[in-house]
Amino acid sequence: MLKIVLVVLLAFLVQYVFKTLLMFDVHKRIYNHRPGQCRKIEGPVHGSEDITIVDEKNIAFITSGLVYLNDDPSRATWKGQIFLYDLTKRTYKAESIPILNLEDEEGFHPHGISHWIKKDGTIRLFMVVHSKVFKHSIVILDFDETKRQLNHVRTVRDEKFVRPNDVVATGDESFLVSNDGGAQTVLGNAVEMFTGFWKGGLVYYDGKISQYLLENTVANGIILSRDRKTLFVSHINQETIGVFAWDQKKISIKKLSEIETLTGCDNFYIDKQDNLWSGCHPILKDAVGHLGDAGDQSLFAPSQVLRFKFSKDLKSAEMVEVFSDDGRFTSASAIAVGFDDGKQLLIGTVFRDLTHCDIDVPLDF
Repeated sequence: MLKIVLVVLLAFLVQYVFKTLLMFDVHKRIYNHRPGQCRKIEGPVHGSEDITIVDEKNIAFITSGLVYLNDDPSRATWKGQIFLYDLTKRTYKAESIPILNLEDEEGFHPHGISHWIKKDGTIRLFMVVHSKVFKHSIVILDFDETKRQLNHVRTVRDEKFVRPNDVVATGDESFLVSNDGGAQTVLGNAVEMFTGFWKGGLVYYDGKISQYLLENTVANGIILSRDRKTLFVSHINQETIGVFAWDQKKISIKKLSEIETLTGCDNFYIDKQDNLWSGCHPILKDAVGHLGDAGDQSLFAPSQVLRFKFSKDLKSAEMVEVFSDDGRFTSASAIAVGFDDGKQLLIGTVFRDLTHCDIDVPLDF
C-alpha cells in the first residue's frame, strides 16, 4: 500500500514539475526577425507598457513609468508619465503631456490605458495606476487639445481592484478592469504562480458600483472589438486568449472560445480590419527575471509581436508572427499596434523604450 501511495505522489510531483517547466518556457528559444526597418522612439525610457490609439486624431497615448510588485518603494526613482505620439509624422519623437491636478503626483505610475470619446468630442483617458507602495486606482483624465495637457477628472478606488492590470472604457464613467492576480508582493505572487491558486479576474465598474465578471483566474490584457460585442482576455499564465460575447446592457459575458497561443500575450490592439495585435512574452522565465528588477539595465527579456485574424465564429484564429527579438533591441514587449493599413507598427515594452517599425512584408498568405 505504501509503495502505491509513493508511486502516486511521485507521479503527481513529476507532473507538477513538468507543467511548471512548461509554464516558464524553459524549452523555448527566440529567432530574431523584423518586418522592415525598426527605430527607437525618443521620449519613453522607463517603459511604454500600453498604448491606446485615437483614430479620429491619428494620435497615440502611451503609458510610461510602471511600478509593479514593488517590495522596496525607494527603488522606484523614475516618474510616471503619459506620452503623446503623432502617427501621421515620422519624427520618431513622443511628447510627454503635462497632467494637472492629480491627487497623488508622486504616486502616479500608469499601467494599462484606454480611451473614450465623449459626445462633445473630448478625449477621455482611463488608466490603471499604481503608487510606489503598490496601491491601486483607476485615474480618469480629459485631454485638452488646445493646451496639450491632461486634466484630472476622477480617481476611482475599489476593493475589487485587487491587482489591476488593464482597463477598457465603456462609457463616460464606466469601464472594465482586469486583475492579473491577488498577491501584493513578489513572494506572494510566486506562491500564486507555483500553486495555481490565482486571485485575479475581471471587474465591471458602472460609475458607482463594481461587480465581478470573472474570478479566481488571471486576466491580463483586455480589449473590446470595434463593434463592442466581443471581449478578448489574455490568460497569460495559461498562454491562451479567452473570447467572450459582451452584453453592455445586461453587463454580462459568455465564453465563446479559448485560443491557445503557446506564448504569454500581454496587451491588445484591434485594427480597422478587426485583426487583433499583441505584444507577447515568449519566454516567461526571462520576463520574470527582467520584471523583478526594473532598474537593472543589464536585464532584458525577449519580445514577440503576433497578429490574429479570427474566423467569423471566433472559434479559431490565424496567427502571424510579425516581429521577434531576443531582448537586446526590444525588451519585454507588452503591446503591439499595427496602423497605417498594416504598413507600420508600434511596439511598447514593460520597462524600456518604444519601437516604431515599417512593415514591408505581406502578412496575409
